Amino acid sequence: MDGLDTPTAGPSDTALSVSQGAEAFSSLLDDDQPAGAGDGVDTPKEPAASTTADTADTSVADAGGDGGDAEQGNHAQPEMFTVKIDGKEIQVPREEVIAGYQRQQDATKKTMAAAETRKVAESEIAQARADREQYAQKLNRFQVQLETALQQQQEIDWPALIESDPQEALRQQHLLGQRQAALQQTLQQQQQIQHQAAAEQHEQFVEHLKSQRDQIVAKIPEWKDESKRTAETAAIRDYLVKNGYTAAEIENVADHRAIMNVRKAMLYDQIMGKADAAAKLVTNTPTKVMRSGSGDTGSTDKRTAAYQNLARTGSVKAGAAVLESLL
Repeated sequence: MDGLDTPTAGPSDTALSVSQGAEAFSSLLDDDQPAGAGDGVDTPKEPAASTTADTADTSVADAGGDGGDAEQGNHAQPEMFTVKIDGKEIQVPREEVIAGYQRQQDATKKTMAAAETRKVAESEIAQARADREQYAQKLNRFQVQLETALQQQQEIDWPALIESDPQEALRQQHLLGQRQAALQQTLQQQQQIQHQAAAEQHEQFVEHLKSQRDQIVAKIPEWKDESKRTAETAAIRDYLVKNGYTAAEIENVADHRAIMNVRKAMLYDQIMGKADAAAKLVTNTPTKVMRSGSGDTGSTDKRTAAYQNLARTGSVKAGAAVLESLL
């Protein structure tokens, strides 16, 4: 246009690279950025799209080696991030990091939703218990009123009332039957409420025992082995019986802290029992007669000192020292 022909790439011209061709193509689409800035030729603001596309395609086709670079660019390595898992740093692709974060967010939302649901359920249960308690109190008051009214009706002189006022006697008899039926229904409802409260208390006690068991297993890891836990709990039970506890008192122990304290006391008594046995063994051991010049006087003195220390303190450490001197 204006007498200037758009230059075309001839055989002697240098072929554009992929990036140069893309830049030229982008500049031709932008009215504000002239493609030929700096070469002294004004480029038309609205070039034909087909001409530009052909030029870009020709540039890419002529750049033989650059085509391979473009294909490799389409298969670029994913962006990697360093994360720490189980104390070790590993490289994780960006997609996996995002997916892991989304899973964590989803788990957090589900946990919050479950906590909210549990909170609402606990609130509803508490409200139901309060309503039941209030209803039980009303039943108790109604029972007292019915029993008082029935007591008054039992004092009626029925033969005299029938003789003097048969109609009133019939009314009182009808009222007596209604009150007896109401009292029977009241007693049945009270019994039902008591059974329901007992069932809930039992369920709460079972949940409490489960919670206490989980806590004591967490503090005594060896109790994760069922055989060890069964053996030690049986030993604890026997220990309590020997110390004067009844079977009912043992069954009512439901606090893991009490069980741990009893276990510590039992293990301490076992250690002290072994120390006492070691002390008796030392006492009953015949004194070794040392010959003159045998050179074992130091060992005898050490054993004697250890025994005297055990007799004086009675500690487990002193008992261990005596056993060591014997060896």
